[in-house]
Amino acid sequence: MTVYLSHGTPLESYELTKKDHRWQKDVERIRKHVKAQADQWKAEESADPELKQARQDNVVRVLKMMASWPKTPDHELMRWRIRLYCGHIHETSRHSTIESPVLHGSSSTECSECGRNPAAIVAYEPVGLKSGQPVPQVGPLATPPKPTRKQLESQLAELKAEVAALKAARR
Repeated sequence: MTVYLSHGTPLESYELTKKDHRWQKDVERIRKHVKAQADQWKAEESADPELKQARQDNVVRVLKMMASWPKTPDHELMRWRIRLYCGHIHETSRHSTIESPVLHGSSSTECSECGRNPAAIVAYEPVGLKSGQPVPQVGPLATPPKPTRKQLESQLAELKAEVAALKAARR
Protein backbone atom coordinates (compact mmCIF):
# COMPACT_ATOMS: atom_id res chain seq x y z
CA MET A 1 0.00 0.00 0.00
CA THR A 2 1.28 3.42 -0.91
CA VAL A 3 2.04 5.85 1.91
CA TYR A 4 1.16 9.34 0.66
CA LEU A 5 3.50 12.12 1.69
CA SER A 6 2.74 15.75 2.53
CA HIS A 7 5.03 18.74 2.46
CA GLY A 8 3.88 21.94 4.09
CA THR A 9 0.18 22.79 4.21
CA PRO A 10 -0.97 24.33 0.93
CA LEU A 11 -4.05 26.07 2.35
CA GLU A 12 -2.26 27.76 5.25
CA SER A 13 0.03 30.76 4.91
CA TYR A 14 3.33 29.65 3.46
CA GLU A 15 6.67 31.42 3.53
CA LEU A 16 8.95 30.44 0.67
CA THR A 17 12.23 28.94 1.84
CA LYS A 18 15.70 29.25 0.34
CA LYS A 19 15.21 25.71 -0.93
CA ASP A 20 11.98 26.78 -2.69
CA HIS A 21 13.77 29.69 -4.40
CA ARG A 22 16.62 27.38 -5.49
CA TRP A 23 14.11 24.83 -6.74
CA GLN A 24 12.25 27.46 -8.79
CA LYS A 25 15.55 28.58 -10.34
CA ASP A 26 16.35 24.94 -11.14
CA VAL A 27 13.03 24.32 -12.90
CA GLU A 28 13.43 27.58 -14.84
CA ARG A 29 16.96 26.52 -15.85
CA ILE A 30 15.68 23.11 -16.95
CA ARG A 31 12.86 24.73 -18.97
CA LYS A 32 15.38 27.08 -20.62
CA HIS A 33 17.66 24.15 -21.49
CA VAL A 34 14.78 22.12 -22.99
CA LYS A 35 13.71 25.14 -25.07
CA ALA A 36 17.29 25.55 -26.33
CA GLN A 37 17.34 21.84 -27.29
CA ALA A 38 14.02 22.21 -29.12
CA ASP A 39 15.31 25.27 -30.98
CA GLN A 40 18.44 23.32 -31.98
CA TRP A 41 16.30 20.41 -33.24
CA LYS A 42 14.13 22.81 -35.25
CA ALA A 43 17.25 24.29 -36.85
CA GLU A 44 18.52 20.78 -37.69
CA GLU A 45 15.14 19.93 -39.21
CA SER A 46 15.13 23.10 -41.31
CA ALA A 47 18.42 21.99 -42.84
CA ASP A 48 17.34 18.37 -43.32
CA PRO A 49 13.77 17.69 -44.51
CA GLU A 50 14.27 13.90 -44.24
CA LEU A 51 15.21 14.26 -40.56
CA LYS A 52 12.14 16.44 -40.00
CA GLN A 53 9.87 13.87 -41.65
CA ALA A 54 11.42 10.98 -39.67
CA ARG A 55 10.92 12.83 -36.39
CA GLN A 56 7.33 13.74 -37.29
CA ASP A 57 6.63 10.10 -38.17
CA ASN A 58 8.02 9.03 -34.78
CA VAL A 59 5.86 11.59 -32.96
CA VAL A 60 2.75 10.43 -34.81
CA ARG A 61 3.58 6.79 -34.01
CA VAL A 62 4.07 7.55 -30.31
CA LEU A 63 0.89 9.66 -30.12
CA LYS A 64 -1.14 6.86 -31.72
CA MET A 65 0.36 4.38 -29.28
CA MET A 66 -0.47 6.62 -26.30
CA ALA A 67 -4.02 7.19 -27.60
CA SER A 68 -4.54 3.43 -27.70
CA TRP A 69 -3.75 3.03 -24.00
CA PRO A 70 -6.80 2.59 -21.79
CA LYS A 71 -7.78 5.60 -19.67
CA THR A 72 -6.63 5.29 -16.07
CA PRO A 73 -9.72 4.62 -13.95
CA ASP A 74 -10.58 7.20 -11.28
CA HIS A 75 -10.00 4.72 -8.44
CA GLU A 76 -6.33 4.57 -9.55
CA LEU A 77 -5.80 8.35 -9.50
CA MET A 78 -4.87 10.28 -6.35
CA ARG A 79 -5.91 13.93 -6.16
CA TRP A 80 -3.39 16.34 -4.67
CA ARG A 81 -3.75 19.90 -3.40
CA ILE A 82 -0.61 21.80 -4.36
CA ARG A 83 0.77 25.27 -3.67
CA LEU A 84 2.88 26.69 -6.46
CA TYR A 85 5.90 28.96 -6.17
CA CYS A 86 3.72 31.89 -7.25
CA GLY A 87 1.45 31.25 -4.23
CA HIS A 88 -1.58 29.94 -6.09
CA ILE A 89 -3.33 26.75 -4.94
CA HIS A 90 -4.33 24.09 -7.49
CA GLU A 91 -5.49 20.52 -7.56
CA THR A 92 -3.72 17.93 -9.68
CA SER A 93 -3.72 14.16 -9.92
CA ARG A 94 -1.13 11.43 -10.19
CA HIS A 95 -1.35 7.66 -10.37
CA SER A 96 -2.22 6.25 -6.96
CA THR A 97 1.07 4.34 -6.76
CA ILE A 98 3.00 7.64 -6.67
CA GLU A 99 3.52 8.76 -3.07
CA SER A 100 4.24 12.42 -3.86
CA PRO A 101 3.14 14.73 -6.69
CA VAL A 102 6.69 16.03 -7.21
CA LEU A 103 8.20 12.70 -8.23
CA HIS A 104 8.92 11.34 -11.70
CA GLY A 105 9.38 14.64 -13.53
CA SER A 106 6.28 16.35 -12.18
CA SER A 107 7.82 18.88 -9.85
CA SER A 108 6.47 21.96 -11.63
CA THR A 109 3.51 23.02 -13.74
CA GLU A 110 2.02 26.06 -15.41
CA CYS A 111 -0.13 28.22 -13.15
CA SER A 112 -3.54 28.68 -14.76
CA GLU A 113 -4.15 31.81 -12.65
CA CYS A 114 -1.06 33.93 -13.27
CA GLY A 115 0.51 32.07 -16.21
CA ARG A 116 3.87 31.46 -14.53
CA ASN A 117 5.50 28.60 -16.41
CA PRO A 118 7.17 26.77 -14.87
CA ALA A 119 5.91 27.18 -11.33
CA ALA A 120 7.57 24.81 -8.85
CA ILE A 121 5.37 22.83 -6.48
CA VAL A 122 6.43 24.01 -3.01
CA ALA A 123 3.76 22.40 -0.79
CA TYR A 124 1.36 19.51 -1.27
CA GLU A 125 -1.04 17.18 0.48
CA PRO A 126 -3.15 14.24 -0.68
CA VAL A 127 -6.87 14.96 -0.99
CA GLY A 128 -8.31 11.58 -1.89
CA LEU A 129 -8.80 9.24 -4.78
CA LYS A 130 -10.44 10.78 -7.84
CA SER A 131 -13.28 8.27 -7.47
CA GLY A 132 -14.23 10.02 -4.23
CA GLN A 133 -12.73 7.49 -1.86
CA PRO A 134 -10.75 9.03 1.03
CA VAL A 135 -6.99 8.83 1.33
CA PRO A 136 -6.17 5.33 2.56
CA GLN A 137 -4.92 5.46 6.13
CA VAL A 138 -1.76 3.52 6.72
CA GLY A 139 -0.78 2.39 10.16
CA PRO A 140 1.01 -0.50 11.82
CA LEU A 141 -2.03 -2.77 11.40
CA ALA A 142 -2.55 -1.79 7.75
CA THR A 143 0.93 -2.89 6.71
CA PRO A 144 0.65 -6.30 5.06
CA PRO A 145 2.91 -8.99 6.50
CA LYS A 146 5.95 -10.02 4.48
CA PRO A 147 5.30 -13.10 2.35
CA THR A 148 6.93 -16.32 3.44
CA ARG A 149 9.58 -18.06 1.37
CA LYS A 150 7.04 -20.75 0.46
CA GLN A 151 4.56 -18.10 -0.76
CA LEU A 152 7.27 -16.40 -2.83
CA GLU A 153 8.40 -19.70 -4.36
CA SER A 154 4.79 -20.56 -5.24
CA GLN A 155 4.30 -17.14 -6.82
CA LEU A 156 7.56 -17.53 -8.77
CA ALA A 157 6.43 -20.93 -10.09
CA GLU A 158 3.11 -19.43 -11.22
CA LEU A 159 4.88 -16.58 -13.00
CA LYS A 160 7.30 -18.97 -14.71
CA ALA A 161 4.37 -21.05 -15.93
CA GLU A 162 2.64 -17.92 -17.22
CA VAL A 163 5.79 -16.86 -19.10
CA ALA A 164 6.14 -20.33 -20.61
CA ALA A 165 2.49 -20.23 -21.72
CA LEU A 166 2.94 -16.78 -23.29
CA LYS A 167 6.06 -17.95 -25.15
CA ALA A 168 4.24 -21.03 -26.40
CA ALA A 169 1.29 -18.92 -27.57
CA ARG A 170 3.65 -16.65 -29.51
CA ARG A 171 4.98 -19.54 -31.62
